[in-house]
Amino acid sequence: MATGRDIDYLLGRAIPDALDPIVRAAVGNAIPRIGEGGRYRIAHTGRFSSRCAGDLLAFGRNQHLDGALVVIEADTTRAIYFRKGRAVGAASDLLFERLGRVLARCEIVDEETARRIVGREETQGLAAAAAEVTPEVAAWALETRVWDIAAALFLVPSGHFVIVEGTPDLADLPSIDISPTDLALEGMRRYDEWRNGPHKAAARPRREAEARPPEVPVSVEAPARRTVSAADELLARLRELG
Repeated sequence: MATGRDIDYLLGRAIPDALDPIVRAAVGNAIPRIGEGGRYRIAHTGRFSSRCAGDLLAFGRNQHLDGALVVIEADTTRAIYFRKGRAVGAASDLLFERLGRVLARCEIVDEETARRIVGREETQGLAAAAAEVTPEVAAWALETRVWDIAAALFLVPSGHFVIVEGTPDLADLPSIDISPTDLALEGMRRYDEWRNGPHKAAARPRREAEARPPEVPVSVEAPARRTVSAADELLARLRELG
């Protein structure tokens, strides 16, 4: 039978040590190491599926979380950052959810520029990628990215989640403040649209003006702009492959 000391070691050291490389890859220095012995402070962990995405977003809101919800699949890791229970940023290692892809989908930048921005994000970080466009465009694209990454959680069939405590340090990025409830509503709407097709009167938690890219000059000549989700791009690529 396990003793109290065994359980303390498992929960206080063994699990955080085992999760450390995964959490570090997901959040890096954005979440401070405030746990014992310079570890990330792991508050909760467990199995994840799309069915509990809304519950975990609500948990962050209800607990006024300072930290991150990290969702781990076989080949993908995503994170939603919280400050006082509000969503303030997101991270993803999926190509379709890189900042450059968000800008390209909305035709704010061309493909060559998008690839350069993706490269900067992968080698120098998100702040370096955001510096490739004006602050107004960066703020819009980063917020759109949060919506896309949060909505993608509602399409995850299985995985694991980790809740890491610690106030996010996103000082080099434009400020974002989104209701987790609105993120959950949008995620459920996109899931319903994926299952049943688009509805003419589907309710959107974002106002239409907020869903459009800002009409400000950027670093490249841009054609007429449109808003397309990461899921739309992924599905289009899959259709091309037959």
